[in-house]
Amino acid sequence: MKHTLLQATLIILAIWMAFLPGCTSTDSKTSQLSTEPDEFRVLEENTIINLYDAFGHDKPGLQKDFGFSCILKFRGQTILFDAGSNADIFRQNVEALNIDLREIDFVVASHAHFDHINGFDHLLEVHPEVPIYFPFDFFWGANVPFNLAGAEASVADSLQPEMRYFDGDFASYSFNQTGRFWNANIEFVRENTEISEGITLITTASPYLGYFNKYPSLRQEGTATSDGDDATANFIELQELSLSLRTDDGEVVIVGCSHSTVETIIAATRAQTENDISLVYGGYHLLPYARSDLQSLAVRLQEEHGVQRVAPAHCTGHLAFRILKTQFGQDYLFAGLGEVTAF
Repeated sequence: MKHTLLQATLIILAIWMAFLPGCTSTDSKTSQLSTEPDEFRVLEENTIINLYDAFGHDKPGLQKDFGFSCILKFRGQTILFDAGSNADIFRQNVEALNIDLREIDFVVASHAHFDHINGFDHLLEVHPEVPIYFPFDFFWGANVPFNLAGAEASVADSLQPEMRYFDGDFASYSFNQTGRFWNANIEFVRENTEISEGITLITTASPYLGYFNKYPSLRQEGTATSDGDDATANFIELQELSLSLRTDDGEVVIVGCSHSTVETIIAATRAQTENDISLVYGGYHLLPYARSDLQSLAVRLQEEHGVQRVAPAHCTGHLAFRILKTQFGQDYLFAGLGEVTAF
């Protein structure tokens, strides 16, 4: 009886001690330590890690998906470029790579397509005050002028005041909106901007793969439509940001999807920085193109644009991967999901 009572007492004591501070199990301690900043991965200077993509070696915890995101360390700053299609997958890949999003100094959003921005929902839960540079795109929240007059603007004078936009006072209307990411620390970028020494945002725009506010005429582009408008005026260009980093070897250019064409981005970078192009990393947007187009482009990138190395990812496409690898040889860098690219 005494033996049984002693056993019961010891069991109760063990349970009571388990709830005392400092008496948690080894597993619990490990779980707690894994969230501490000094347990996170330390990013190396002059490196880029692909956080979100649909190709790459199988790595524990990483999930492939179509979209793009990468993180890099340059001149002491940690920079996130885009955040992929799915916030849950973005979070999973970030955790699998042991990256602390709270250490990010600023973010670059390349353009307004979902496969580059949806992961920001998770980022802003973790690091809500982080500065984000966005293209100057009113679909994202930029306050831009908008023509409310429409065709035959004078017809408004024939309407009763209650039928007129803003009671007739709409001549200088500009959108005043909250944007896709309400309350985020966003700066909309209109033109090429050096945000710190050697780190430059490059702005380009695509009139062909962008937005439109009226279906375009079926006539040849640039000809007058039946209502007197120029067909090209119907388009609202898709604004795009790329990131250029000045190194001793030339500019390292990070591109999101190259809707404005990778050649346009390279030319804009060279004009802005007056420097050679050391590396072009990211999505080249070449999936739809034929072999002859891609072979010609690969030669131009190397011979006309002076690109020293390529690290294509995301929307570049299988055929372009093969052709670029053949053209650039050892200067083709594999940049799949989870890979670290040094520059």
